[in-house]
Amino acid sequence: MSKEVLVEYVKLMLEGEVKQAHLSGGRTADWGSDDHVADLESRCADIVYWRDKYPRGSEKRGHYRNVYNQLKKELQSARKRNQINEKQKTKKQGS
Repeated sequence: MSKEVLVEYVKLMLEGEVKQAHLSGGRTADWGSDDHVADLESRCADIVYWRDKYPRGSEKRGHYRNVYNQLKKELQSARKRNQINEKQKTKKQGS
């Protein structure tokens, strides 16, 4: 297990509750769940589509770039949480 994943796991254990993520369409899901990750991937694809409609160097493209970068960070965090969830499920099944 990488140090980053372990640190994230400890933070979540200390919080004592699972964060909720707001998904498209007004839905909610546990942070890092498969549904959350899929929603973020879909949002990233949409942002790239819209970003690429504008010429490089334009203000609008820069705005979409910033939104995309923020979504990528959120997606990375959600994927780490998803890895932790999968490892927990595997341990419970193996016990």
